[in-house]
Amino acid sequence: MLSLLAKVLGVLTATVLGAWAPALAADAPMAKPCAIKIHKVMTADAPNAYPLALLQMALAKTEAEYGPCQITMMDGGTHSRDIRLVLTGELDVTWNVATIAREKTLRPILIPIFQGLHGYRILLIRAGDEARFAKLKTLEDLRLLTGGQMHDWQSTEILVANKLKLDTADRFDDLFTMLVKGRFDYFPRALHEPVSELQQRSGMPLKVESSLMLHYVAPDYFFVRPDATALAERIRLGFERGIADGTRDALREKVVGVGRLVRQFQISKRRVIELINPTLPTTVPLGRPEYWLDLKRFPE
Repeated sequence: MLSLLAKVLGVLTATVLGAWAPALAADAPMAKPCAIKIHKVMTADAPNAYPLALLQMALAKTEAEYGPCQITMMDGGTHSRDIRLVLTGELDVTWNVATIAREKTLRPILIPIFQGLHGYRILLIRAGDEARFAKLKTLEDLRLLTGGQMHDWQSTEILVANKLKLDTADRFDDLFTMLVKGRFDYFPRALHEPVSELQQRSGMPLKVESSLMLHYVAPDYFFVRPDATALAERIRLGFERGIADGTRDALREKVVGVGRLVRQFQISKRRVIELINPTLPTTVPLGRPEYWLDLKRFPE
């Protein structure tokens, strides 16, 4: 009986160790059991739900090499606090718009999550101000008005570099109230952001301006600790596989609905004002067209 039990335990041990061999060989952060800690995500909100869906995709498409992995949500905070939490190991993965400083602090997976969508900016304005903006044609025209931004956003640095006048706030919700009260004239939002924001504030006299769009190159990446080599490679490999087999594009349209937004906001009819991005790292993979959105390819 003891001999039979020993044989069974031996088979089970060999099976378990064999199944986990790739993960054990990768490095300590990917050792079994694999549990990746991220900040809490509101899954009903597309700007947050989509990165989570892509991370889940990347992990699922690399199970053969690394084994299954569970995502655990932890308390996070501001972008800067999340970076500190990744450095201390309290979080394993965060995502943010790429800057030179962030790439020096953390290890980026150099595949844009939103394919540059954060760089396509439409404007929230007060209802009734449409005629003022219909007259604007150039960057110089826009400089006559004042925009609203959070004081510590990377996009604020970009707008300042383009010599646009800004009024800033410390709290996100305050920006909508400030706009209503006339503290500034417009609030630039990425193409996928204003729909839910206006729905949540349906009592405010705000709308999306219909004739303009700002644009600058704005990649956003998953970031991990500098020493998390295996985790970075796993996310990169799974992301590449999702791009190649069409899973990423299907998720993008299901969660974000870029094609629907292009039609809703009539992007082809807008005057585009190009901005420079002085925070753009030299590592940005501009030579990989499959990493980027071309809004002209979406039929209206």
